[in-house]
Amino acid sequence: MAGVKRNYQWLVLSLVLIAVSGAITWQKIAGLGFPTRPDMTSETWSIQAKVELERRGGPVKVALRLPSSPPGYVVAEEHYISRGFGLTVDDSPGARQADWAIRRLPEDRTLYYRARVSPGGPRGAIAGRPDYPPVPDLQEPFRTALIDIVTEVRQASADTRTFAAAMLAKLNSATPNESMALFLSEVHDREDRIALVQTLLAGARIPTLQIHGFVPEGDIRRIDLQTLIGVYNDQEWLVFDPVSGRQGLPPGFLVWATGSPDLVQADGASVRDFQVSVRKQMVSSLELASQRAAAERIGVGQVSILQLPIQTQAVYEILLLVPFGILVIVILRNIVGFSSFGTFAPVLIALAFRETELLRGLALFVLIVALGLFFRFYLERLRLLLVPRLAAVVTIVVLLMTIISIVSNHYGIDTGLSVSLFPMIIISMVIERMSVVWEERGAITSIREGIGSLVMAALAYVVMSINILGYWVAVFPEINLAVLGLIIMLGRYTGFRVTELFRFRQLDPKQAP
Repeated sequence: MAGVKRNYQWLVLSLVLIAVSGAITWQKIAGLGFPTRPDMTSETWSIQAKVELERRGGPVKVALRLPSSPPGYVVAEEHYISRGFGLTVDDSPGARQADWAIRRLPEDRTLYYRARVSPGGPRGAIAGRPDYPPVPDLQEPFRTALIDIVTEVRQASADTRTFAAAMLAKLNSATPNESMALFLSEVHDREDRIALVQTLLAGARIPTLQIHGFVPEGDIRRIDLQTLIGVYNDQEWLVFDPVSGRQGLPPGFLVWATGSPDLVQADGASVRDFQVSVRKQMVSSLELASQRAAAERIGVGQVSILQLPIQTQAVYEILLLVPFGILVIVILRNIVGFSSFGTFAPVLIALAFRETELLRGLALFVLIVALGLFFRFYLERLRLLLVPRLAAVVTIVVLLMTIISIVSNHYGIDTGLSVSLFPMIIISMVIERMSVVWEERGAITSIREGIGSLVMAALAYVVMSINILGYWVAVFPEINLAVLGLIIMLGRYTGFRVTELFRFRQLDPKQAP
């Protein structure tokens, strides 16, 4: 039984690697919005709050309430423009605000807060669990009217949600009863209506919360913040429009702050104007997803080389393609049956082809190997020991590459200059191995394996040059786990290779004459 389990370890390991790779990739695409193509763009919003101050003399302190993890949005790239002011940002949950201060304000000044918000964040709680409010201590006849309204609404409701909905329906009724009409006689604007809703719900000891925000749409220079009412039902905050009674956050509603309606407060100066403007922007989906992952500090989103310095990114964008080239080599050797000089030499030659281009690289490779092979056969006559002979081959390859570059440059042929990009040690080993096979197994076998190496290098180059593949390994490097799983699977293949099927086809009874 243990032997059977061991026999399937390779399969289990391969499937686990492929599953992990797929799960991480899917989480980054579906959960964090990483684009599958480099040219994809996303909608985002540039929001600016402008506070115009009028000086009154003496020290000045200004507090501006800021968005803090609004449900359904991600706040990124915040900027504060406050020349001469000291700035501190209080990141307390649910009470985030910017505090500006200056000892002396020499002239009227304008403060700016600018942020870029994008949809897609988690729809978390609007606020934490509140305390139960006391019943309002009202004067008569309001006290009796409140008791009558609460009693009547409670009889026509079943829970907190239906109670709040029934209360708003009664409040917004075109024909309110005497008790409600008494309260409505004191209502003059929307703020009064919101305060009345909180008073009526507090009569039933239901916690409420003012929710301030807006729906970003188009380019708006001065947007009016809308206030909704949050009602807590012991489990979550239910949102109601105090005028229409509609339940739920409007689609795309951006919660700027909760609680007090005063979003900006100043001490030592007068707020002459407070303005919030919105501008729609289209940005790269990849940039937006990276910022979202960094802002939310999601571990899966950090699995990317995009967090590395740019120079390092360029290196890893090439290295992460190597497993795909190796996968091609494994398929060609184990499944197709190609022969080559060395296992990884074709991959390294393919990497050089990325710099020289395929046709020029093939021509230069054949030229260097042919010349090197000629000198290698001459060295054989000197009967050198192995190490000095290899050293001599490497030196000859270096000299050949130098001469080719000098001659090409003299005649204005740029192709020859790129010969320096070839891995000289790999070329030297190919020459040494090719000469040994030539002597032991004949020229045809040696040339066939040399051609096989070139074909494998060319195919590996074609795969590693696929543009979308280069983008995927940079953004989703975890897909190399799937490549590793496939390589492990291919490592267990012991059947006939494609070339062997042609080679031994005459042994097939069906093909027998």
